[in-house]
Amino acid sequence: MKFKLSLTLFILMLFLELSAQTSSTIDWDYEIDLLARELAAKHPDLFFRADSAWYYNAMTQVATETPGKSLFQVSIRLQQVLAAMGDAQTQINYHFLVEKPLILPIEYYWFEDGIYLLETDKEYEALLGKKLTAVNSVPIEVVIDSLATLLVLDNQSVVKNQIPRMLTWFQLLEYFGFAKGKELSLTVKDSAGEKLSRSIHLPVELGEMLAVHPSSMPLGWQDQKAYFREQYFDNEHIYYIQYNRCWSREVEEEYGSGATALFMPSFIEFEKQVYPVLKKKEIDKLVFDIRFNKGGHASQGTEFISKICKTLPKEHGAIYLLVGRATSGSAIINTVDFIKSTDVVLVGEETSGKPNYFGEVNRFVLPESRLIVSYPTRYFSLLDKDLPAIIPDLATPLGFEQYMKGIDPAMEAVRHAPLP
Repeated sequence: MKFKLSLTLFILMLFLELSAQTSSTIDWDYEIDLLARELAAKHPDLFFRADSAWYYNAMTQVATETPGKSLFQVSIRLQQVLAAMGDAQTQINYHFLVEKPLILPIEYYWFEDGIYLLETDKEYEALLGKKLTAVNSVPIEVVIDSLATLLVLDNQSVVKNQIPRMLTWFQLLEYFGFAKGKELSLTVKDSAGEKLSRSIHLPVELGEMLAVHPSSMPLGWQDQKAYFREQYFDNEHIYYIQYNRCWSREVEEEYGSGATALFMPSFIEFEKQVYPVLKKKEIDKLVFDIRFNKGGHASQGTEFISKICKTLPKEHGAIYLLVGRATSGSAIINTVDFIKSTDVVLVGEETSGKPNYFGEVNRFVLPESRLIVSYPTRYFSLLDKDLPAIIPDLATPLGFEQYMKGIDPAMEAVRHAPLP
């Protein structure tokens, strides 16, 4: 069995151990001291932002707070310390301790005009398509500020990308004092400004899930599950390529499990669709959409981008690279590949991933708590200037009403851009 599958099984076994683990039997003084020393030794530059004295004092302080605390509560405090160190790849994987029955049956999305409920259980249908304003009467801004202490705030896209999911974890809301007991009240506001509150009952027993229904889905959102896809717009001479994953059957066969590769799309076959279009079709605007790509293996995209640039005719149309809040990891490498290979216009939102970042993540497990600790082993410097994100030339934030009308602001910006 290859590395990826083995790692998955390893993490699953640890998850089962964590589920049975209690905090009272753990020697936290030893455990936290070990964590502090191991991270300092393994990380390539742990103290690039916060100094070592603060770090060790903060770890010692957490150890003094552990009596009477659950494993989940201790893991959250440790994550707050690690987030303050400034490296997003260094973290306690506390999300393995989130209990499924305590996850709210809700899908949120943070639009330009606020956080809206896109999907929920039929029991809470009245909340659908409305803007979240409060949790148990606490303004949503206050809740976000607390949850954000678990994140490395390199840019605003980090917050917009992570917070909606964190808002569904009752244990987190309970930790910060925004929830208790077996109910959670959500207050929402409709387009007319009318407020409505509903209580979510815990533990969750999932029933029929309902979702909002846009008149048509914005282009980039139409098939996010697809690893990659392409579409030629005849009447506009626009060629759209969406690259959602730096992965494929071929990458899985080389770096993952051969068994699961059979269920993945072939990138070689996809390329056979793309290159004839680049050679034979009239293309005024080439769009490469990497907004929803969270990474994988960069080499596939690097080679693909190089081939695209070589295949295009010498006098080709404009190239638009769509980036967004989910663009991170290897997708950042591929974004920079495009920027360095040819003239591109960046469109969308700033990325959550940074062009200069710590990567190639390893893990170790604390011996008593069995908490999984992630840390990077290498620093990547893709651009000379250390930017907080890759920032688009044309910012195209998405509002809720635009989403419901099927409008993709990034594609609209491309369509209305003058021809070169």
